[in-house]
Amino acid sequence: MKLRLASTWALTLALCVVPSTQAQTSEPASDSVPATRCSVPSDDRAIRDIPECWKAAYNTGQASQVSALYSDDAYYLTQHFVTGIIHGRADIQAYVQRGIDAKYRIDAIEVLATQCSGNFAYAITRYRSTNAGRNDLGLNLVVLRKINNQWLIVAHEAAVPDPATAVQHLRDH
Repeated sequence: MKLRLASTWALTLALCVVPSTQAQTSEPASDSVPATRCSVPSDDRAIRDIPECWKAAYNTGQASQVSALYSDDAYYLTQHFVTGIIHGRADIQAYVQRGIDAKYRIDAIEVLATQCSGNFAYAITRYRSTNAGRNDLGLNLVVLRKINNQWLIVAHEAAVPDPATAVQHLRDH
């Protein structure tokens, strides 16, 4: 089993976050992904801190700290589990522990975009990892919900593009 930081993030559960009516700011991010930020600075900061907390806990072997970033009934979607769906904090912790035990490492996580609407938000991240001596690049979509004044991951999907089979260009140049 290979763990690819899911992320987050990352969750394409067909879950949509309705755009907030509050003012939003946008800055261009790498690869033309909008770096939309949440209009409440403390919410934006909290959401942007979660990937770094995830990475730090993972790399120091603290699966329980990683799983504490998820709600009790969170979903983690990954192609590296037989059903593709891991449900619940305890099973997420067990899955993360397997990656830790295999000595996988998250080398970097970059937040590409965030968006908030009330008590729901999402973050799109790009990560680099070292898994069994192989360097991988992946993307996460993470859906979060503010529960008891704390942002927790409620759904997380990881995508690991295969450069050999991936579409190289969306439009002819």
